[in-house]
Amino acid sequence: MPNRLGRLRALHVATDALLVSLGWLAAYWVRFALNESFGRPINPFDWYVRALPVVVVPWIATGWLFGLYRSARMKTAIHELQTVLRGAALGLLVLGSISFFFRELYFGRTVVLLSAGFSLMLQGGSRLLFHQLEQRARRAGDCDVPVLIVGTGVPAIRLLQKLQDHPETGYRVTGFLSDDDDLPEKDVAGHPVLGHVDELRRIAQEHAVEEVFVALPSLSHTRMLSLVLDCEDLGITFRVVTNLFEVLTAGTPIDLVDDLPLVRLGREEVHPLYEPLKRALDVVGAAVALIATAPLMLWVAARLRSQGVAPLFRQQRIGRGGRPFRMVKFRTLHPEADPDAVAPRSRRDPRITPYGAWLRVSSIDELPQLWNVLKGEMSLVGPRPEMSFIVEQYDEWQRRRLTVKPGITGLWQILGRKDLPMHENLQYDFYYIRNRSLALDLSILVRTVGVVLSRRGAF
Repeated sequence: MPNRLGRLRALHVATDALLVSLGWLAAYWVRFALNESFGRPINPFDWYVRALPVVVVPWIATGWLFGLYRSARMKTAIHELQTVLRGAALGLLVLGSISFFFRELYFGRTVVLLSAGFSLMLQGGSRLLFHQLEQRARRAGDCDVPVLIVGTGVPAIRLLQKLQDHPETGYRVTGFLSDDDDLPEKDVAGHPVLGHVDELRRIAQEHAVEEVFVALPSLSHTRMLSLVLDCEDLGITFRVVTNLFEVLTAGTPIDLVDDLPLVRLGREEVHPLYEPLKRALDVVGAAVALIATAPLMLWVAARLRSQGVAPLFRQQRIGRGGRPFRMVKFRTLHPEADPDAVAPRSRRDPRITPYGAWLRVSSIDELPQLWNVLKGEMSLVGPRPEMSFIVEQYDEWQRRRLTVKPGITGLWQILGRKDLPMHENLQYDFYYIRNRSLALDLSILVRTVGVVLSRRGAF
């Protein structure tokens, strides 16, 4: 963060801490003045003075959590006030919870409510003031962010004009990248063409670029994804100029430069509690499922043994971080079938045994993987684990599937299962990786039950 913006951010936090304190004390004096109206006196003033750290720290922390002190580069004043309102609502909830659970810190309800109203007004004014100060600093060029524009056509030129018309965004265009192999253009609207799109990583490092804007409609999804991953590796923000109608109908969050919609892509930080909560869900869910299905699995194992085959089939798969593990399933293929061949793509595959076909259609063959979940090698929800020879053929962008634990079920299974081709499976996996949350995991698990019962796309 530029030094001037960093100082503004620190000053903003300190100012809000002071304003929240003033709001708290003002609420006390208002309640004190109304003692006769309430018919009972309020607690002594020194109680509320000693409670200031308990009040101020959570209030400022909730503002930080909702992004109140983050850069407002492309946010309007309305967006800022919405952030203040959300932060104030959570701050009020936290303060109410503290007073409820810690009786020795009993605060008058009137004081709590009045202080929330005062803090909301004071913080709203503070946010608007610092919003203006940040924009003024950017207009002065003190906090410029060097950016690259991918594309040299009309969309790229239009984006350049919008950025120049709005210096308060603080973007300084370093140059353009072309998708033309011959690179005929030397400059676009007075800015240099620095190279080819495929050279983005090198050029971004050479010019210390902090953000990349893609204004090239002809760029394929695969190439764009490769650029996104390059930018992730370098810690660079990636934005795409897109069609406003498509964005609004998809419900995608956008930023606007004037009337030009920009979609921000890149690594989304998951909530810090997500991983431990997900692991707890995996352990509890797998343990309960193993106990509930134990009679069924014992019966299936007995049937397979009666047919003269080993009930369980173990195969090396690739897990999180590229680590191999032994995935376990009920055997559904003839014993002489090549264990490392591509999985069956049809119910009529001759490698599938008659009993194995029923196990696959009912998804019962997957139940032993609950043991892999308990061991921590898999999760209940995630991309399906692939065999080693398939992972070896991955491009660099495809290897990002390995950044999370593989799962027993996932988006692919509930949206199309094996009806979908491989390249579409990867798109769903990437969507899950970028949007994973406990709510999404629970939704996938619930919908998996319906998909399994309907047997849609299973074989």
